[in-house]
Amino acid sequence: MGEKVTFGGIEMANPLIASSSPLTETVGKVYSCREASFGGAILKTAADYQRTGKGYGRKVVFIGEDYYADASYEREILTLEEGVALFQGALSVAGDMAVIPSVSANSMEAEDWVFICRRFEDLGARLIQLDFFYLGTRIAPEDEGFYRRLGEFLAELQGRLHCIVMPKLNFNFDPEKTCKALAAYGIRQVSLLDSIRCVLPARFGLHRDTTSYFGRKQLPLTLTYLRHAVEAGLEVCAGGGVSGAEDVELLLENGAKLVQTASFVLRNGFRYAPTLLHGEPASQGQYAWCTAEGYGGKGCEHCGFCRKAGRAEV
Repeated sequence: MGEKVTFGGIEMANPLIASSSPLTETVGKVYSCREASFGGAILKTAADYQRTGKGYGRKVVFIGEDYYADASYEREILTLEEGVALFQGALSVAGDMAVIPSVSANSMEAEDWVFICRRFEDLGARLIQLDFFYLGTRIAPEDEGFYRRLGEFLAELQGRLHCIVMPKLNFNFDPEKTCKALAAYGIRQVSLLDSIRCVLPARFGLHRDTTSYFGRKQLPLTLTYLRHAVEAGLEVCAGGGVSGAEDVELLLENGAKLVQTASFVLRNGFRYAPTLLHGEPASQGQYAWCTAEGYGGKGCEHCGFCRKAGRAEV
């Protein structure tokens, strides 16, 4: 299970991938992913926009083993120049770990995506994740024509690039229709799955429109999308709901070529990432995902992810 794997013609040391997340938003954390034996890391998403400074920070609420994260677009999405700097820095520390940029735009027009993709392609990116999370909240894919337009958009974008594009699906996209459209228009790689938008009671202090669920409840949905992707002949980088090595095994057994995770490491620290590949805990590297000097210390965002910040009561 920890053996080398080829995805989109790219050889990776093993099938474990760090999701685009707090684990991959700085060069230091990318280095920690390498030390934790990840085969690849999908960088924090970047978009071609200008930050206004009107966004708000990250806040996380735990309820049992599930967690709910809230953050503004400006907190979660890097600008293009930040993303380019991160990619260049990540390449310098990654060793043989694959580094995969993630990009986003707010339309289904190839022109809005090709510029940012080419920036990373020119710097050596061979595989780029297309983050549809925010796009998925702006469109209504109920009509049959949507999936044709999605396929045409992706085919045009892929045709204008030399690198491979890998769309990351979210739960607004019908799994069967989407996977069939990707295959019909020549897309061969897909990333699964993004978080689930949700609303918690006002007492939790989370914004209604920017709160997402992460946890075990995602796994059955991920398996559904995986089944349709495999049936369509797609190579799948699956994720969503991975809580332990048994979930990684389950996704691989059901046809995933790569398995991505973030929440497991966010809960347990980088030290335990190798246990997902049935290895021993790492003896070196950063043990926690956060680089702050303790809760409330230098670099702390007071986001609530640290166990010391406590857990919410239902």
